Amino acid sequence: MKKQLTTAAALLLTLSLFGCAQAAPTTVQTETPTTASAETTAASQTGDPAALAAYRETLTQIRENSAWPDGTQIEIFEPATMDDEQFAIRDVDGDGEPELLVSVSDTYSAGMRETVYGYDAASGQVKEKALAFPGCAYYPGLIKDLSSHNQGYAGEVLWPYAIDTYDATAGEYVYAYYVDAWVKELSDTYFDGTKYPENIDVNGDGYVYLITDKDGNMTILNKTDYEAWEKEQFAGLTPIDIPWQTMTAENISAVG
Repeated sequence: MKKQLTTAAALLLTLSLFGCAQAAPTTVQTETPTTASAETTAASQTGDPAALAAYRETLTQIRENSAWPDGTQIEIFEPATMDDEQFAIRDVDGDGEPELLVSVSDTYSAGMRETVYGYDAASGQVKEKALAFPGCAYYPGLIKDLSSHNQGYAGEVLWPYAIDTYDATAGEYVYAYYVDAWVKELSDTYFDGTKYPENIDVNGDGYVYLITDKDGNMTILNKTDYEAWEKEQFAGLTPIDIPWQTMTAENISAVG
């Protein structure tokens, strides 16, 4: 069973949720999401040589300047250094060409970032395709972007996450959904005063799922309906193994 909220009610409910979906939150996380996979020994050598050369230059600039290509400074917490941050070369959007993934996590919560870059052959420039929080799960053309923190009413039922899908026309990922949960035991009243939806939790699970779409419309689902919705979103998609490496000069020089 599901319920589509009115526009006004959905807006009130989502005000406290969209902050979690941002890639650079200001609230310190209360639990650490899943970290990136183990590093491999060498960077991918497949792909357009010009793209790989551009990725190598981008990585060099990030490492040497401790700054993202957009100019945002990176403040690494000692004893870590930029050498401890991670990158990977992998086709994640399904366009047949490898992207550059860069993940920085040894910093304050608001500075943690995982970025996907692509290469624009027409301009010869590296272009940002997605901006997320470290610990993403990648599927062909889809990113499951874990929230930086879990400070709502989801409890242990769910770590909130966003789903971003690749728009081939725009050449970048776009926001599709934000997923959270509401455990009755934590509060039978939501932030805006809404009472726990017993009529939706027909099986008496004690929790429901909150799904907000790109237009800000929220739908509340019980466990059965959520599992069906989740299966539909990831149908036929196999998780992509990301060959993370540390951002050492040696590993960067091996790109291309």
